[in-house]
Amino acid sequence: MKLLFLISMFFSVSVYGQKIFTETELIAVVRQFHPVARQAMLEVRIAEADLTASRGAFDPVISFSNSRKDFDGTNYYNQQWSALTIPTWYGIDLYGGSETLRGDRINPEETKGTISYLGLSAPLLQNVLIDKRRAAVQQAKILSAQSIIVRRAALNDIIAEALDAYWDWWEQYRQLQVIRASLNNAKTRFVMVKTMYQLGDRPAIDTLEAMTQIQLFEQLETETDMLLQKSRMQLSLYLWKENNLTYALPPEAIPAVPGETNPPILESLLAEAKLHPLLLEYDYRLQGLGIEKRLKFQSLLPEVTARYNVIARDFSKAFNAAYFDNNFRFGLALSMPLRLSEGRGTYQSARLKIEQTRVAQVAKQVSILNKVNQYYIEWLQTTRQHQQQQSLLLNYFALQKGEEIKFANGESSLFLINAREARTIEGQRKELTLAAKIQQAGVRLRWAAGSFSNL
Repeated sequence: MKLLFLISMFFSVSVYGQKIFTETELIAVVRQFHPVARQAMLEVRIAEADLTASRGAFDPVISFSNSRKDFDGTNYYNQQWSALTIPTWYGIDLYGGSETLRGDRINPEETKGTISYLGLSAPLLQNVLIDKRRAAVQQAKILSAQSIIVRRAALNDIIAEALDAYWDWWEQYRQLQVIRASLNNAKTRFVMVKTMYQLGDRPAIDTLEAMTQIQLFEQLETETDMLLQKSRMQLSLYLWKENNLTYALPPEAIPAVPGETNPPILESLLAEAKLHPLLLEYDYRLQGLGIEKRLKFQSLLPEVTARYNVIARDFSKAFNAAYFDNNFRFGLALSMPLRLSEGRGTYQSARLKIEQTRVAQVAKQVSILNKVNQYYIEWLQTTRQHQQQQSLLLNYFALQKGEEIKFANGESSLFLINAREARTIEGQRKELTLAAKIQQAGVRLRWAAGSFSNL
């Protein structure tokens, strides 16, 4: 049902009016409706249509002709002929038909009356192993398979871009949550300090100190909310519906909480990278160039074509030995350039193109494997930084809590509490940034290995 009505219009879980939008749902939407994915699928269908068209070279062909000439009361000729030609895969063409010729002034080489014929034409040297018709079909098959690989490569890129935008949106959403929680806490503290001032327990300047903290968080809330709106719009670029209609991520949508994931295994990723769609595409290119090379080699051979057919007025007697010896047409054609300049040049060009493509494939493989190693190191380092930041954040919370206890006992000032809280908020925000970077590094790592092409 249209991808379960587009994953229930993107969102599967509702919490207090908010709808959770997950990575899995995003990937499903991108694969199904994003223009890049749709264009890639259309390329696959175009390649399939081209393959069907190339097979038309082997379709049987029926033909008919009728011509007549009358001049000054004389019937020069009245000719009718019909034929059926059946091309075969091995370069041999089978054909048969009938001819009817009447008139007063016909070519003496022609045979009056009605005759039928069966025959064949076959190459003897050039085009025996392969010809343009067979090459066209084989290359069309390769292009059809290659279009699927190209689609996988396109999906790998667009899904990685969408997930990168998703985790940027997740970060800004969580940042805004932290700042709003701190703002609410600052407002509660302001009410408490104001009450203590009214009771004569705190000086008036403490109320101003508490108010500046509120103003600081309000400013941060405005800035972060703006970044959240930008990230939401950026993510919406990857959300599409049927009929090429865009879809804006609604304000009530929230990102999912990251679940526990297994750490990436470098050896598995490197093995997967060796089957990257961009590398497989080179394999298909080499196959196509191999066919071209075989075809170009044919131009180095003499073109010799033999044509033979049996002629009969009555085919019930056509294959009688004596009748067969007398009733036939035979032809032999030979053609060959003396210097073979074109053949030698095109064949050498085909060989060099294969070598060029192999060099490019090796370079691409080295580049892909290098990216996998680079992004794996990035993931490791970011994970280590995140763990360090989490440990540091626990200490920030402890220091802030201790300062608040001292303040309640009259041993500290609101200025120190605000300073501790600012460090804590800064630590929380950095921890969220690193958490998002871990996810984005994982996305880049899977993209480099081509993992999204297999989803």
